[in-house]
Amino acid sequence: MTDQHTALEVTEFYDRLAPDYDEMTGFEKRFVKESPFFRLIIRKHSIQSALDAGCGTGFHALLLSQLGVRVHAADVSRQMLARLEAHSRAMRLDVQPVASPLTELARNVEGPFDAVFCLGNTLPHLLDAKELQRVLENFHALLRPQGVLYLQLLNYERILARRERVQGARRSGSATYVRFYDFPEESHPLRFNILTLHDTESGTETDLLSVRLNPLRREEIHRALQSAGFAEPCDFGSIALDPYKADSSSDLVIEALRP
Repeated sequence: MTDQHTALEVTEFYDRLAPDYDEMTGFEKRFVKESPFFRLIIRKHSIQSALDAGCGTGFHALLLSQLGVRVHAADVSRQMLARLEAHSRAMRLDVQPVASPLTELARNVEGPFDAVFCLGNTLPHLLDAKELQRVLENFHALLRPQGVLYLQLLNYERILARRERVQGARRSGSATYVRFYDFPEESHPLRFNILTLHDTESGTETDLLSVRLNPLRREEIHRALQSAGFAEPCDFGSIALDPYKADSSSDLVIEALRP
């Protein structure tokens, strides 16, 4: 598929997912859980302005805004951005939404920023090395000198080694959300699925969403970051910035500075 077809696939997936996304991810409860970690990151890098790239319904953008950061939030899904705007109005927070694919951010967003955040397993939607390189170059162009980039994705070293098919199940209200992978004969790309089971008076209704993902590994991202002009990156096992362990960490979080 071309990059255009890939972007359309991702857009359609998240447009359809948007109505359920906050329930599936526990939107409100996450503020209390993650706020202390972002306070430390903001203090560590003196962050006053930030771009949330691949923002979804805006949880991280809103959290950063709550903590006093000026935030732009970009996503390819207009349905996700509509929910971000509704949240920002309800919470009385000033977040600037931008409809843009990651590959075109430097054209569609005016920087520079103190920080760019690309969180929540957004990066694996980039299905080839050239697309990954373009996105990281866009991030680099939008950062001020000594600005910081944070990437967060699932730890595919562990997932692929164990072939962990089911990634989680969450019950919220009358719905259950089951996230799982289909593993092809080769590990690239995976197919990520979300099965939603809605309880109704007449029984259980099901809905299945599916999208391809690139199971990016640490060394591949490191090479692309250095090629894009970033300094030597640091790895962590979660947004709490605990040590990364390839065989057991839930996430791979990468911190990289623009020299």
